Amino acid sequence: MKTVLFTGPVGITALAAAATAAAAAAGGSRVLLASVGPSHPVAAIAGIQPPAAPQPLAAGLDLWCLDPLADMNSLWGAIWPSSSAPITGDELPVIPGIDLFLAIAHLRGLPSYDLVCVDGGPPEALLRALGIPDAFRCLVRLLIGLDRGPGRSSTSIARAIIPTGLLPMPLEWLGWVQDARVHLERLRDEVIAPASMQVRYVFSPDRGSLADAQLNLPTLQLFGLAVESLVAGPLLPPAPGLEALAAEQAATISQAGAIFHGRPVYGLEAVATPDGLETLTRLGLRLYGADSPLPGPPLNPPVTVGGLPEPYITLDLPGLPREALGLTLSGDELIVRAGPYRRHLLMPEGLRGITAIKASRQGEKLIIRPRK
Repeated sequence: MKTVLFTGPVGITALAAAATAAAAAAGGSRVLLASVGPSHPVAAIAGIQPPAAPQPLAAGLDLWCLDPLADMNSLWGAIWPSSSAPITGDELPVIPGIDLFLAIAHLRGLPSYDLVCVDGGPPEALLRALGIPDAFRCLVRLLIGLDRGPGRSSTSIARAIIPTGLLPMPLEWLGWVQDARVHLERLRDEVIAPASMQVRYVFSPDRGSLADAQLNLPTLQLFGLAVESLVAGPLLPPAPGLEALAAEQAATISQAGAIFHGRPVYGLEAVATPDGLETLTRLGLRLYGADSPLPGPPLNPPVTVGGLPEPYITLDLPGLPREALGLTLSGDELIVRAGPYRRHLLMPEGLRGITAIKASRQGEKLIIRPRK
């Protein structure tokens, strides 16, 4: 099963996802159109109430509007599959972005579909969700250190705020926190692996939205999501008095193609809310033209890490302005800043605990190695 995640302006992502799903289903694929809310504009496009379970819309096409907070217990089980957890899913605080993260994780248990098109909404919410495992790891490292899984380090335990080694007896919650941190990171990495998920970034065809794309798209890649293509829309048709707008649309699409070289930029025309699936299917076919609406072969991972004897970290950050990039070392972690966003990356063996590192940009890639 392949998943294509659409992220961008609310409403436009829903239309792009719905048109793609309809076109793929018309080609004979078994497709699920999914929305992670909260308002579920895809349901309005389909002309039905948001279904709480997959509901057929046409031959080979189902719609599902997830409400992860309504069933947090089952979703929490994807992260912590044990009855020994100290709290249940219904007791969890609503951390910004966690509903989106858990919903996408829930979708991976649907093997009966060839393609899942997800309306993921704005990239800001998606990036908050993807950052939750890193934030949790950082908090655990600071408080009690990391004693298992990726990042395990006796040094972090010695530097932790809470000296767990001096406690009179083992506390059950310490092991639960450590295991939950490992489960959460593993789940995030499995969900966003390029072999199963690709992103289509949706933006408005104007200079301001293109500037946002130069921050949001590489940051999605920084968090491990492989961006396959872009969708510009809605595109207004040429009309008297709109010549300047048409010129800006064309120029923006051309610039996006140059900035994000190698990624197709598709144009989504402006239409009234489709009055049926036939209209939606035609829109999807026009959107991709001679290309298939289905995702292509798996993309290369945007983040690759290698250990000894030649340790390195490679980050594929297309379009990111040089002045928006920043690097900071913090213990065993490399903090990468992309504009207003930051990601905490665990350093591989051979880069941990040293300050003599070298970062160089080669085209779209940032490569970090030991300084010789």
